[in-house]
Amino acid sequence: MTLLKVGVVGCGNIFNLAHRDALKVLQREGLIDVVGCFDLVRERAEEGARALNARAFEGLDELIGEVDVVEILTPTHTHAELAVKALKAGRHVIVEKPIALTVEEGERMIGEAMKRGLHLLVGHVRRFDKRWMSMKDVIRKRNILPTHVRKVEVQNLPFPADYWYWDERKSGGVALDLGVHVTDFLRWFLDAEPVRVYAVGKAIKEEARRNGTFDHFVMMIEFEGGKTGIGEVSWAYPYPSRYGVFYHHVDVIGRNGRIRYTPLDTPVVGVAKASFEMPRFSPLLSTFPDAFERELEHFFRVIAGEEEAVVTAEDALIALRIAEKARESARTGEVVEV
Repeated sequence: MTLLKVGVVGCGNIFNLAHRDALKVLQREGLIDVVGCFDLVRERAEEGARALNARAFEGLDELIGEVDVVEILTPTHTHAELAVKALKAGRHVIVEKPIALTVEEGERMIGEAMKRGLHLLVGHVRRFDKRWMSMKDVIRKRNILPTHVRKVEVQNLPFPADYWYWDERKSGGVALDLGVHVTDFLRWFLDAEPVRVYAVGKAIKEEARRNGTFDHFVMMIEFEGGKTGIGEVSWAYPYPSRYGVFYHHVDVIGRNGRIRYTPLDTPVVGVAKASFEMPRFSPLLSTFPDAFERELEHFFRVIAGEEEAVVTAEDALIALRIAEKARESARTGEVVEV
């Protein structure tokens, strides 16, 4: 594999929880060379650069000029501007989900990548989680032929009301930020295109009410061929600790069988000292670190011409479109065509 020079833009939450360690592994294996990090907060760039034995860049343009691949790990509302800038400079782009804040922005990003013959890859990490990969494999091998899938992803979002996640103008709210995971999952498992959606949203926590956004959201999606999907996402899932547990539930009903996945609602280990703790086995809420390693290794091999992308920017755009239409449905109370 060609040694790709990588630059990281954004050294905040998802970088520290997932991408930093995945990049360290891939760099140690000689697959990539992380040249540098850039963040609007200089201290975060410096800390990230130290962890990756790289350089903290003071200017974004300077970083882009030194690399082959720009990895964008910034708040959603900045994705389009940063990606288009990198693509215009002739750089491949890896960007965290959602692809963008709006479908129009996502289309602009894809158009720029196609025009320049560059790769635009979007981090839909559920596609690289062994749980769901194994389940998909069982569906294929056992000829389950799914006709209905229910996917639930709920947590307690611990951030204060002024954090960017709560601002729909920056994150898209829970319907987009977490919702695209579920809309992509349903389309992936049903292997069908969406037709129409009906959704209901609630504002449960004070942070949601103060920002005029939803923190609990349910989508009912009709797909081609009479297939259906239900997606439920939440940032208001009650839990006593700061982060709590990220709870998944999957139910697949097919013509030839059914598959169900429901994890324990709490960790199986409890520690009683001055207080009672339930430690997690992963620093992440939603998946395990090896999924990010698998995702990034695949993306770099796609850029190097060694593999075909298993999830494309077009897939990410469709996931965003479904979530966007679902949010519209929740606001209007009407069924919306996708």
